[in-house]
Amino acid sequence: MGYGDLSVNGHPTIRTPNLDTLAHGGIRFTQWYSAFHICSPSRAAMLTGRLPIRSGTTGAGWTGGVFGASAVGGLPKNETTFAEALKTAGYATGMVGKWHLGQKTEFLPTNNGFDEYFGLPYSDDMGSSVWDNYYNKDRPPLPLLHNTTIIEQPTNLGTLTQRYADYASGFIDRNKDKKFVLYMAFSHVHTPNFVSKEFCNTSSRGRFGDAAAEMDNAVGGIMKALDDAGIRNNTLTFFTSDNGPWLIRHLDGGSAGPFYEGKTTTWEGGVREPGIVNWPGTIDPGQIAHQVVATYDIFPTMLKLAGVPLPKDRVIDGRDMSPLFTNSSTPSQHDCIYIYKGTPQGPTQPGLWAIRCGPYKAHFVTNNHINTSAVTHDPPLLYHLERDATEVYSLSPKGAEYTAAMETIMAAKKTHEASLTPVPNQMGKGEDPSQKLCCDPDSKKKYPKYQECTCNPENWQAWKCGNPELQPDISLYTDLH
Repeated sequence: MGYGDLSVNGHPTIRTPNLDTLAHGGIRFTQWYSAFHICSPSRAAMLTGRLPIRSGTTGAGWTGGVFGASAVGGLPKNETTFAEALKTAGYATGMVGKWHLGQKTEFLPTNNGFDEYFGLPYSDDMGSSVWDNYYNKDRPPLPLLHNTTIIEQPTNLGTLTQRYADYASGFIDRNKDKKFVLYMAFSHVHTPNFVSKEFCNTSSRGRFGDAAAEMDNAVGGIMKALDDAGIRNNTLTFFTSDNGPWLIRHLDGGSAGPFYEGKTTTWEGGVREPGIVNWPGTIDPGQIAHQVVATYDIFPTMLKLAGVPLPKDRVIDGRDMSPLFTNSSTPSQHDCIYIYKGTPQGPTQPGLWAIRCGPYKAHFVTNNHINTSAVTHDPPLLYHLERDATEVYSLSPKGAEYTAAMETIMAAKKTHEASLTPVPNQMGKGEDPSQKLCCDPDSKKKYPKYQECTCNPENWQAWKCGNPELQPDISLYTDLH
């Protein structure tokens, strides 16, 4: 989901009334950053409060990557998730939705601090279904898990979002008399943009708009569960996205709003995300915050409010954002934001492609979703994001403003890089087909017409929303950069 994919952020045809209500009832952030431009690394950072470079989850190479469907690696066991930390304070912990930090049992949510889990172990396009029917021997039909058990394969995506909402609401009801944390990670809005019958062809934005509306409806259902439990005023809610829109998917990929580019890039459109924080009775409604915050701030914020000390044996990159909840003039707690493209592979293939310090953002290397080859900039490109959020007008390297800003950025870069400790590259461990999730390796004996690992043959015939949109000619894309 991109910055521009919510109606509260200005999209003219997508309708997200429940998220709009959440935003109007709390704080809407205009400078909220993900930790990375694609999903596995950004999720690792949110859960641990640490940049993904510190956990070895920035990709096998210098241009990044995610965990595959038969990945050998995953979120390292020596990392501490907010679920593990909050359990020490007596919190019940639940996760619903997309995980994507390793599908092996040792890496699944219930082995990373969550008491229970219901969801997909990775993206909805990384296994075949009636919505995205293909064959890949290393990618079995899309599995649905409860804790560590496959309960459906392939998954019926047409009913999945409502099942997510129902499970999340049930978790709330079961734990309403105790402290709890719920991590709700929707599989929307991601290709193949599945939807239920209720939302099929209902949005003028097309299938993407249908999916966004269905997700928004599920958000409304989950917030109603808090109301029904009588605990809404005692519940802090965050909403954000893991990365920007997937522009190579054209109309199916979303919008970054005013920002340039999207997923797989370190431009603003790849990492600046919608950000909403809501806490009735504590956070005044109707606020718009322009301070720089990041998804990995969720970890220290949660721990601070729960009275749990931060781990002292590691660098925590996130900052406690809770002072902003009661004092809108609180300055950003980040001097600089470090924007990685991947894992460094030597001086000519750096992983750190951009840094923002104050209003200035330097790009050392760039690419875009059409011209994916890396372009090194010497001297670096420099933009003043508060004057030029679209990153169109780079400052002249000959000017005093450029020189002063780059001195600050380069000093911060040196300090940051000195804080890094080499760790095993989790994506670099590759894939092993024997590690794929399969409900029954001998399923062909029962269901010879279907792919192996089929235990729910009826789902190959499940309902699917028709009338997909035509895709635009990619030549219409204009690159201002």
